[in-house]
Amino acid sequence: MQQKDFILREIEKISTLLRYLIGKLIPSSSVGNSEETIELINRELVENSGLNIDNILNLSKKEFDEVFTQSKGYSFENIKLLADLLYTIGNDQASINIDYIRKALELYKYINEKSKTFSFERTNKINTLKALL
Repeated sequence: MQQKDFILREIEKISTLLRYLIGKLIPSSSVGNSEETIELINRELVENSGLNIDNILNLSKKEFDEVFTQSKGYSFENIKLLADLLYTIGNDQASINIDYIRKALELYKYINEKSKTFSFERTNKINTLKALL
């Protein structure tokens, strides 16, 4: 019972962190890939999940299962939030960062494959990302 409570708290903590980071990015129209923004995101991600942006960008599709099950706090909702974060960073108004867009697309597809639920929102995001690539 205590283990289940711990895991639920970890899931909530990661979810709150990702929502906070997305909220910090969205109001700014010129966030882009500024080093300050990436540094803030990396610091928060490492403190709360042990992963940083570079780790996530370098993950292969085959490694998703292993990494997300070993890192406590990653539910499908949190992986979706992580994909949203990568999409937000990668789709700056000034330029598009293909690496971020590609990884966000892979994460959305991963959720589609592993999740037992269908989401129109997720499908729309996949189509949008495919159009950007």
